[in-house]
Amino acid sequence: MTGAELFAAELRRQGVSWISTLCGNGLNSILAGCRRAGIRLVDTRNEQAAAYMAEGWGRLTRQVGVCAVSSGVAHANALTGVLNAHFDGAPMLLVTGAGPVRTAGSGHFQDLDHVALAAPLCKYARQIDVPERIPEFVAQAFAAALSGRPGPVHLTFPMDVQDAVVDEARLPRPAAPAACTRMAPEPGLLAEAGALLARAERPLIVAGSGAYYADAAAALERFVAAHDVPVAVPIWDRGAVPHALPQFMGVLGAASGGPRLLADADLLLLLGAACDYRVGGLQPPAVSPDARILRVDVDPTRLHTGPADLAIPADPRSFLEALEPISLPRYDAWLAEAQRRRREFRARVAAAAPRERLHAVHILEALQETLSEDAVFLIDGGSIGQWYHQLLCDRYPGHNLTCGASAVIGYGIPGAMAARLAYPDRPVVLLSGDGSMTFTLAELECAARQRLPFVAIVADDQAWGIVAVAHQEVYGEPLASRLGPLRFDLVAEGFGARGVRVSRPEEIAPAIREALSADLPTVIHVPIAGGFPSAG
Repeated sequence: MTGAELFAAELRRQGVSWISTLCGNGLNSILAGCRRAGIRLVDTRNEQAAAYMAEGWGRLTRQVGVCAVSSGVAHANALTGVLNAHFDGAPMLLVTGAGPVRTAGSGHFQDLDHVALAAPLCKYARQIDVPERIPEFVAQAFAAALSGRPGPVHLTFPMDVQDAVVDEARLPRPAAPAACTRMAPEPGLLAEAGALLARAERPLIVAGSGAYYADAAAALERFVAAHDVPVAVPIWDRGAVPHALPQFMGVLGAASGGPRLLADADLLLLLGAACDYRVGGLQPPAVSPDARILRVDVDPTRLHTGPADLAIPADPRSFLEALEPISLPRYDAWLAEAQRRRREFRARVAAAAPRERLHAVHILEALQETLSEDAVFLIDGGSIGQWYHQLLCDRYPGHNLTCGASAVIGYGIPGAMAARLAYPDRPVVLLSGDGSMTFTLAELECAARQRLPFVAIVADDQAWGIVAVAHQEVYGEPLASRLGPLRFDLVAEGFGARGVRVSRPEEIAPAIREALSADLPTVIHVPIAGGFPSAG
């Protein structure tokens, strides 16, 4: 057995069934080993796309997504997806092929310290330098990716270590490190949290990605239903709200604003949510000077940034489950007021949207009509993402996927490919802006050839819409933020996918329904008027 074959076998032991990749220097033996081990190879045309697939899988399933790329610039390209996983706290493994260990630093082809580049973004990063220790290194990487707050990890795999012959009979088999995902709250701190909640009249729960990765959705639903507590999600975070809940108030921190909730709450309970711009840094005037702040996070270091009256190191699921026996009041009147504010804000946004020609609101109405509860729905784009969060976010199911906390654009097509692999029997729908779509447009060929179908609706306003609107307001004209016309439907056909162009609002829903039954990716091109959500 070679090192590469041993590596592939260890991936299988960790439950890996596929990897995303782009072939190149240092990958031949790895790819051959994976093929022999029964691991599917999903190839891409850009290393960014391969990494987006891996981190998208991590964000959709809470499992480690794996991508393998070649050395040098390929490694740097893939770090885009690693950075996205770093921001969001998503588990993924970047495997990078490399020249031989014996000539490293002497100028061999694409000689680069890949570990040094990846380490600042990763929870674990090292070079595989001893073939007999491959099981140990793989186990350590997976445990690090999944423990505590999840995140990306990296292994550089030199060619001479890949091809080294390993005597299986003499292999050390260390116990695989177990991922540590749960952390119960200290009883004294839990009692203090209960006392804070009992004294509150207008509490607001901010459930961030940490609640999702802690698998806290069921516990969160039980808690907010038992006490009628309003709950919101920081925009772009993973949703820990599994389906439509009357207590769900939508997102916080949208560029297009939101109902006044954060500033009027007298208690903020942050569950796995960062203290960042989306909650105003937890400083006035974004929050009331008199508001009490209770923060819960499985990563204690994240509790050291920003204010807190009480900071509890614990995973959100364990915290909520520990709270259940504690007697707490209901907040019916505050919830009713919060619901009224959200309803009126959304009504103002919808009323302010122009309808004289095709517009984002027509796309969202068609999606509301056609999206099933089990659909995997991805949103990729600035302006269209704002419209979605204001008008379509009646629910925030765990199988929705946005760009993540990094606010990156362009991940959508690889993300949809990963969603198809994760959920082969569910509808997969991507809503993208025209600028976002072009980042990885060539991946349509890879999706079509490898039979990974999905529906992509492109809202085309021929602009970097969110930027163009801001430029118009400040400078009186867009600055380098307009785009030219592009026939996305014809481009899709050129890549071997299906392409549809609509010109009237009533054509959108039928086009989506037809595309959902296709066995190829379908791009529905919707030219729309520009604009940005506003409550008037």
